[in-house]
Amino acid sequence: MVTVELAVSILAAVVLMTIAAWTVGLLGLEAACRTSAAEIAQQLARGDTAAATRAKQNVPQGASVTTTNTAGWVSVDVTAKRSLGMLGPVTASGRATTPYEPGETP
Repeated sequence: MVTVELAVSILAAVVLMTIAAWTVGLLGLEAACRTSAAEIAQQLARGDTAAATRAKQNVPQGASVTTTNTAGWVSVDVTAKRSLGMLGPVTASGRATTPYEPGETP
């Protein structure tokens, strides 16, 4: 016979596992944002806008990309928001700053 305590314990375990899995997913999302930002910044610093455009297509779904050129440096921010029901939205972001390669200009 199932007791109330066991039922509540199983429900609590399911909720905790769901939150833990969502947290791991957020960590993966942040890593993807950082990787995408670094790849886009590197391609822009090389002057390869076609490769940078292809890299922008590989950002996480729903992410926004912001590019800034300042004094010989290119900065790229990739930001994505996720929520789990009433938890969130939580913002995951990645930023990369790279100097332009010699001979390249913004």
